[in-house]
Amino acid sequence: MNAYQLDEDSYLDWNKSRPNAFVLNRFGGNDPAFNVLHHSDCPFLWREVDEGARTVVEKWCSESEEELREHANSAIGLAMWKRCGYCFRARKNSASTFSSVETFNPIEVRSNDQLWICGEPAVFAGSGVGAWKQLVKEAFKEILPADFPQWIDVEFRFLEERLYAKDIDNLLTPILESARDGGWIKRGFAWLGSITARKTAVAEQSQVGVSIKLHTLPPSFYQETAGVLVEAQPARLDEKTVKWAIYEAAFHLYEHQPNLRFPPQTSLSVEIRVSIDDAANRKSIAALLKPCIDGLEPILGHPFNLLPESREIIKRRLAPQDEMILSLGFHLRGGTATKISAYIAPL
Repeated sequence: MNAYQLDEDSYLDWNKSRPNAFVLNRFGGNDPAFNVLHHSDCPFLWREVDEGARTVVEKWCSESEEELREHANSAIGLAMWKRCGYCFRARKNSASTFSSVETFNPIEVRSNDQLWICGEPAVFAGSGVGAWKQLVKEAFKEILPADFPQWIDVEFRFLEERLYAKDIDNLLTPILESARDGGWIKRGFAWLGSITARKTAVAEQSQVGVSIKLHTLPPSFYQETAGVLVEAQPARLDEKTVKWAIYEAAFHLYEHQPNLRFPPQTSLSVEIRVSIDDAANRKSIAALLKPCIDGLEPILGHPFNLLPESREIIKRRLAPQDEMILSLGFHLRGGTATKISAYIAPL
């Protein structure tokens, strides 16, 4: 068995020569949610967000699953670690093979209010985002709605091993900008009151892409039964004020109930509602999306399981594990007070 911590090069060299090995992510403590055994090719181990810092979390590595199990039982304790439900299940069901499409039309109008765009979606400021935004903009031009939509619903479809590779908010940003540039959304996003989005896994490369549907009426809210509610009343709606108002509210919850914080690699659903008491102070969904999610880090958790700190002493950049958000609803409404409510639940 090999152990790697803060030794990126050695860990990567070990993996390159052992594609069918096993890795135990050793976050620490004796909570099984924080000590997880993976296949060495598990997508949780190869997320883009972890690039260059994969061994911040200690990695126990072996070509033998049995060796790692015995070591974990001895060093951590029986029932104090667990297998990754994702990669072990995917390996068990991997009899199906992926097919590819040699020629296809990347844009398909499926109805007068729904588009399909084939190909893996790019993220804001990521590789290939320029070409992706141009493709999406051309797709939006295929349908020009009579009215600016109040609600856009987006479904991102990835191969299973890529499902957690990209953050949902960074996926949405190019879509919103392309919708504006393609004529669907008014400059300033004045009409858009709701954006809903999902990341779903598909079995074949030909099914990878994004489905986009517009609605002229706002969605009805649904009531969750179990989860964590974070509420804040920012003095202003600029990015910095919003982010830290939510962070402080989330940190207050964490301080009093640390068990509310979601452990690493928990698939999540998040619904965020922003009410504004003065239309003159309205900010767009595009401007509020990232600071609202960043501020939730004390409850969402951190990709490297760094524990939250109070705003007064925190030195690092916020990096919530938003790649684990598979379902997102973001709603902007008028109200009697300016308030942000975020509801987080496991999937």
